Amino acid sequence: MDNKEDKFASSRQSVYFFKPVFEQKPVMPDMAVFLSAMNRRFGQVTTLKEFAYMPENPQDLTSFILWDHQVYYEKDEREVPSQLVLYGPDEFDQDQFDRLTIANFWKCPDKEGFLSKCNYSIMASNMLAAGLPFEQQYGILAEYADLILEMFPDCIGIYWPHSQNLVPREKYLKTSWNAKNLHFLDGGLNVRFFTLTGSDEMLFDTMGFAALGLPDLQLHCKEIEPDDAVRFLRNLAAYLYHYGDVIEDGNTVEGIDGEKWKCRHEEALAGPARVVLDIHAGELAGGDR
Repeated sequence: MDNKEDKFASSRQSVYFFKPVFEQKPVMPDMAVFLSAMNRRFGQVTTLKEFAYMPENPQDLTSFILWDHQVYYEKDEREVPSQLVLYGPDEFDQDQFDRLTIANFWKCPDKEGFLSKCNYSIMASNMLAAGLPFEQQYGILAEYADLILEMFPDCIGIYWPHSQNLVPREKYLKTSWNAKNLHFLDGGLNVRFFTLTGSDEMLFDTMGFAALGLPDLQLHCKEIEPDDAVRFLRNLAAYLYHYGDVIEDGNTVEGIDGEKWKCRHEEALAGPARVVLDIHAGELAGGDR
């Protein structure tokens, strides 16, 4: 695809955020207790002087400086510490999701029931972190989510807007990956599943990677067990997360049936508009290829 690097660069989010959700309006922990937990996980952490308090309202924020996680800026020829930010409680908009988005909240056994309990949220993000090594940047966010669940025992889960993934507390804490460096994908990656009306074809894709500057994945197919398709995309997503966008147009990957499946970058079949790495499933491919 022409200019795919430009498309990835424009879609990558320099500030990444997620929203811990609550049934009741959350009570902020004591700043000293929260800061102590931050120091245990991230090394030396201080707050900006003007934000030396826990945020109590939606417009309030506290910024934590991670002195042990520095980003080098060539233009200024100096290192600047990255930051983690916490915003105050706000009402959570349950009506922001359409039917298809809710259907793909796969981590929630009772999708509608769990969503109905999500009445409030806080927001957490990074800042000045884009220059960190890739897995370090998102590994810090994954651990920040763990810390927030520790500090807010009444937090029932986390909504990850970039991946459209709503994850109950226990599902996030009990990682579904076999390596710590992949823990971010417990929230930052969502594998979606669509059945195509009037046919026996299915569409599987991922959400979440566009915000990281990586291609999401897409598999348009038929006669494949959904669990096998999800497992295939998760494994391939973990590969891209670790190695980057290294699969070029025309390269092949080993398919579910052991055959070589050809890949290419193209526009996503299902919204939102973004670049995906489409995997052609050979004889199991759907659509008019």
